[in-house]
Amino acid sequence: MEGNQDVEQLLSQLHISASSEEQLKKREQIYSNLAVKYCKLNQPEKIKEIILTHDFSVFNKTRAAKIIRQMIDQVANIPNTTQLQIEMCESLIEYCIKEKKTYLKHKIQIRLAALFHSIEKFTKGLEIVEGIVSDVRKADDKHLLLEIYLIESKLYFGLSNLAKAKASLTASRACANSIYCTPSVQADIDMMAGVLYAEERDYRTAYSYFFESFEAYNALEDSKALYALKYMLLCKIMSNNQEDVYQLLNGKHGLKFSGKDLQAMKSVNESYQKKQLIEFTKVLEEYSQEIKGDSVIRLHIQQLYDQLLEKNLFQVIQPYSRVQISYVTDRMQLDPMTIQQKLSELILDKKIDGTLDQGNDCLILFDTIKNDNLYKNALSVFQNMNGVVDKLFDRAKQAK
Repeated sequence: MEGNQDVEQLLSQLHISASSEEQLKKREQIYSNLAVKYCKLNQPEKIKEIILTHDFSVFNKTRAAKIIRQMIDQVANIPNTTQLQIEMCESLIEYCIKEKKTYLKHKIQIRLAALFHSIEKFTKGLEIVEGIVSDVRKADDKHLLLEIYLIESKLYFGLSNLAKAKASLTASRACANSIYCTPSVQADIDMMAGVLYAEERDYRTAYSYFFESFEAYNALEDSKALYALKYMLLCKIMSNNQEDVYQLLNGKHGLKFSGKDLQAMKSVNESYQKKQLIEFTKVLEEYSQEIKGDSVIRLHIQQLYDQLLEKNLFQVIQPYSRVQISYVTDRMQLDPMTIQQKLSELILDKKIDGTLDQGNDCLILFDTIKNDNLYKNALSVFQNMNGVVDKLFDRAKQAK
């Protein structure tokens, strides 16, 4: 009841005219407070109603865009409101087209593209970005271009188009160099650069970018600092640098951000070092949300899983020339389809010299014949000696 009374009091204050700068600041603060109150009351629909029904024309376009963006940010703090945010953005875009508010429309479209990225609808996000980039280029708005290129890089990365993701990131850096770039935006650029370098398996360079972004986020007390720290740990795990992993976990930053996320990374590292696929799989199941919920970590952990699967498969089949698939599945505690698929890949990649006997449901391994270069080298010696004798014979004829 008290919360509702506060909201009504704030709404009543919006009827006061806003002709001076001081009154505009007060109104801006009222909108901010309203958004916070509705979030505490778990009523995000009310924020949507304010954005769509209230008149923001008393503010200039930049200020109006800032207020609306901050209100949507407040909705983002409420769990499971992504679809509501998308609806808010789509309604606002229609309103902006109707009222011819181009700048605000572009800001909301960038936000919508970011929301589609968060729910992994990358193609939809790219369609929005491609539709506005030419207009923003004509306006030569470097700040908007920077945001567009950055989200475009993330969307291309989501579609596994690494070349275009790097090109978009380079374009965003070029924009950042020509304007004043806030620390949070610079941290976003560094974070994306780290993600791309990690995808290329250059973990040393990726770590340096993640560290830069972590320092900036941590100074701003941004929640993204935890993600940067997780990616730093990921780089050390992928490069098999055990000492640095424990230093990060036991250092001041590791202690500050200690929780289930860092515990997940620690467990992944420990299980990977033991080279036991069964234990590694249990860790992935236990920390499913922390690992599979992050697309960057999910991709690299899958690489570790594949490496462990190969190593454990080799250990099981190595003593045999013929082994039942059912025996391999029992030993590794995996389903037959996964085992057969992996064995097929290893045979095609020529990592295993053998074949799958589907009729008897077994793997037949061939004896590996080592290539002996003795005869090849002997033939080469004879050919060279023959050439020497021929030259000596020619010289003997000339001496006569």
